[in-house]
Amino acid sequence: MLGESMGYQGLRSSAPREDAPAAITDVGCEREINEDRYAVLESNAGRMWVVCDGMGGVQGGELAAQLALDAMRRGLESRTFNTPEEALFGAIEEANRRIVLRKQNPQFGGMGTTVVAAIEYAGEVVIGSAGDSRAYLVRAGEIQQLTTDHTYVQDLVERGMISAQEALTHPQAHVLTRCLGAEPRLDMDTTRFWIWDTAAGEVNDRLVLCSDGLYSHVSDEEIASIISNNSPQDACVKLVEAAKKEGGYDNITVAVLPIHGQLREEAPPEPQRAARVAAVSQGSQAKAARVPWSRQLMIMFFLAIIGAVVTTLLVLWQASAG
Repeated sequence: MLGESMGYQGLRSSAPREDAPAAITDVGCEREINEDRYAVLESNAGRMWVVCDGMGGVQGGELAAQLALDAMRRGLESRTFNTPEEALFGAIEEANRRIVLRKQNPQFGGMGTTVVAAIEYAGEVVIGSAGDSRAYLVRAGEIQQLTTDHTYVQDLVERGMISAQEALTHPQAHVLTRCLGAEPRLDMDTTRFWIWDTAAGEVNDRLVLCSDGLYSHVSDEEIASIISNNSPQDACVKLVEAAKKEGGYDNITVAVLPIHGQLREEAPPEPQRAARVAAVSQGSQAKAARVPWSRQLMIMFFLAIIGAVVTTLLVLWQASAG
């Protein structure tokens, strides 16, 4: 899906290589089609990164994942949201609604998709998930899973019947208990974080979104090591290579997002929050003040037409008066 840069399609960043977010998706070693999708979506309440892993057989999984992203994009563009959490909920609920409607066609009755998404605005980050695609936090070589898998085996783990390691190789490891399209009303987990400025000697965090095709093959420790020792672009490539080296029986998708600070569950001091809000406000004003070249050309074109019409009318009026 991506070129050699492995950067987000549609995301144009002037940030240095170490600070630029990156993502990659790969069909893997055994599948014929890629049912994974990822996207970067814009809204008035922040920028959202999304990874979906579709299911439902030939065409069904591919369609479900793409339907989800398209619906989320339209949902974000068509409404104004008050908070990042509201935007995330609104977008994913719209995706669920669209998939449920499409499943009325018997041909796609079994389709659905997982979703994991993160939206950031003015130092606030909200993460939401349904299914077994995951979000991780990597800090200074350590890794923490931020989402909980919605699977049958995860329920067994929580009841103490099997270990987390046994869950990875369990025969029913990928039986989902939640996903987009399963029910008209979506039950989704969300967690809110805030970005804290780092002090001298502290390292910034990296947020990771991925499908199960990655973590089923690559251990959490290896994911943390690769991400901590490489740029986001290089880390994405090496993580896919590591998963394929171990068999790569599923599609593999991973996004690595540098955080300019560290994520915490409590809000930072008010001066820090106010500074981030002010920075976002200034950036929005500057963006609004810039008129795209395409729009400038359109305006010039219409002004030229109006000028030509006015000139013609004046010539005709002078001719009739003479």
